[in-house]
Amino acid sequence: MAHCDTTPTAKVAFPSLVSDRPSRAAAIRSALDEAAALINAQYAQVLASVIAMKEAGLHRSEFGFSALRDLLLSQFDFTYATAGSIAAIARLSGKFRLLAQAATTGAARIDQVAYAVRQLDQTPAMRLFARTPFRTPVPSPFDPTVACATPEAMVAQYCAHASFKELRRHLDELWASIAEEVALFDELGEQSLQRLELTPQGNGMWGLEGTLSEATGRLLDKYLKTACPPPRKEDREADSDSAAGDAEGLLPAQANRHAEALHQLLAGYGSSPQAATRHGHTATLDLVVDVETLQGKDTGRLPLLEGQPISVARARLLACEAGVIPSVFDYVTGEAVELGRAARLPNTSLRRKLELEQPGGCAWRGCERPVAWTEAHHIQHWADGGLTVAENLILLCRFHHGRIHTAGWSVEKTGPGRAVITHHDGHEGQGGIDGHGCGCSDWRTDADMDAEHRGTEWDVFPTGLYRDEWSETLKPELDGLAGAVDRDRAIRAMRAAKARCRATFTKPAAPAPASGPAPAPGPAAGRVRTPVPVLGCPSGRPLGEAPQSNTSSCSAA
Repeated sequence: MAHCDTTPTAKVAFPSLVSDRPSRAAAIRSALDEAAALINAQYAQVLASVIAMKEAGLHRSEFGFSALRDLLLSQFDFTYATAGSIAAIARLSGKFRLLAQAATTGAARIDQVAYAVRQLDQTPAMRLFARTPFRTPVPSPFDPTVACATPEAMVAQYCAHASFKELRRHLDELWASIAEEVALFDELGEQSLQRLELTPQGNGMWGLEGTLSEATGRLLDKYLKTACPPPRKEDREADSDSAAGDAEGLLPAQANRHAEALHQLLAGYGSSPQAATRHGHTATLDLVVDVETLQGKDTGRLPLLEGQPISVARARLLACEAGVIPSVFDYVTGEAVELGRAARLPNTSLRRKLELEQPGGCAWRGCERPVAWTEAHHIQHWADGGLTVAENLILLCRFHHGRIHTAGWSVEKTGPGRAVITHHDGHEGQGGIDGHGCGCSDWRTDADMDAEHRGTEWDVFPTGLYRDEWSETLKPELDGLAGAVDRDRAIRAMRAAKARCRATFTKPAAPAPASGPAPAPGPAAGRVRTPVPVLGCPSGRPLGEAPQSNTSSCSAA
């Protein structure tokens, strides 16, 4: 690699003595602008050299490094952040050439481009989407004369002209626009990985440890922030001015406040007469979407959950749940179509009717989740005109409710509290247990799907998560847990095999003589002889024992 001259081509002088403050500020701004331009130009030159080195394989053959960041840190005097950004862009320059070109030409800063290529390289779907041309070129929001042929070209425009916050928002919107069903599989994986353990510590305290799904974590985080807002400035000042040693004047640590808030939440919920009817009461997450987008039409708009873009598939699921208040509106007129829950959630009497019809809990066959943990699912989605009536509702637990919102599932209500759930391979089901609804013969019921999955090497999660439902985002965690379960199964199988071998090949102890003289005292007197495991042969003689006669079938030749 050619030597990279890092000596600035121009010396930047920072003014120290200027008569008036505005002039001095203007001079400093000019000096900083010039310095930043020089630094970014040097970074662009270094990046171009590192890309050339990487494409020629010189980092391995001449420097002996496979990782570019390690090479830049150990051989050159770069900071950790700078080395990481340059290495990330160089490593992915073959996949994202437009972004690499924006960085090497100085059109965009390397930190912006490094963040973008890392985000776009997260999944194969994102990499493919970034390079897939638009149907028609899209003008840049920063320069209408620039036409962006691919999403990568649009991201390059954001790297060159937008702030980091705007760039991150745009990448989040890109991910939400392609997520669709992947987002639902993410949630199924999260629900399979979530856990909560409460352990007594032996001193009157309890230990709480676990991992929550994204939805559960959002709910708890928002509750804690509402119940435990950060201390106000005047409160902190008052506490600092209080008498020394006056512990009552100090605000407790935030973690301690969270623990107290959790106690108040549990105590208030448990003692409230409304606890049994939680499905008709306060929700804490806000969903905003227009009705055409919620119906699945290609509007180019995305739903917003708590102000963050999410996929349409996930919005349709969340719009069924009591933990979310949807604000659905007509995009053209701006008229509210649905505010709150009146049109989508069963009222108290209807919920009671559904629970009386379905006392066993979740409608998924074999599911043991109680009825108190179920959610009312619209067989025809309320956004598509489905009514909130008993004939169009069935109770499902949160996991199976999320599953049937993925592709291929259909539900047909066959009577009060009874439904047939089927899966149609390769397309959306249309209902019916005989396939007449879609002309499909390749359908299986929920029980068939569970039976096919049960006992396989992938049957490792208590939720019954199928292998084809494993989220790509959570695959390392799911693979890790599945590998641990598989190792445990292998260890148990080996132990069982050893036990069978011992039982089969252990020589039985000789029976004690009925009568006779007592054995002579000796070193072995009083010692119990344990059976020695030996291998047998067809003659019944233990291996190593001398043959009884020359005709023995096991005699040595």
